[in-house]
Amino acid sequence: MTRPVESGRLAGLILAGGRSERMGQDKAELAWRGQTLLARARALLLATGITAIHVGGRPQEADGLPDSQPHAGPARAIIDAACLLHERYDSLLVIPVDMPLLEPRQLAPLLAGPSGQALHWAGQPLPALVPIAPCRALRDEDIHSIKRLLASLRAEALPLTGPIAAFSNINTPDALARLNTED
Repeated sequence: MTRPVESGRLAGLILAGGRSERMGQDKAELAWRGQTLLARARALLLATGITAIHVGGRPQEADGLPDSQPHAGPARAIIDAACLLHERYDSLLVIPVDMPLLEPRQLAPLLAGPSGQALHWAGQPLPALVPIAPCRALRDEDIHSIKRLLASLRAEALPLTGPIAAFSNINTPDALARLNTED
């Protein structure tokens, strides 16, 4: 476990507001290794030392945030979170709910980056560290793609080392079945 992150400066954001159309059911509620993908994502952020955790697109959760435009894409959900949380935090560590193979070691370099700099792994738009002020400034822009959001934030792409499998999204029943058989 890494050192606790100063909660007044950084929050974790789990993107969990998608329709899960290809999966055919809510991905956040899928079970893997005895817990839901949403519980797994929360545990991952806690393991990095982040204690302030919010869930985008799930206002019904105690830590949930509404989307201003439901199902408008993950970039819009990140911008919405930045607008809602700007008075409490400086940055968001953003992870999708459907990347259960992520581990703290894939998030630590993002947390160790320079203050105020958007960061992600080369070739992987998520996970990402997103500074709130410049993200919030994009609230009136028509941005729905995470790649476009990262470009607008002048995000730095860290060189990817290690296994790329950790960045796999679980989007279909077949992908979930493969994940469960590789367990």
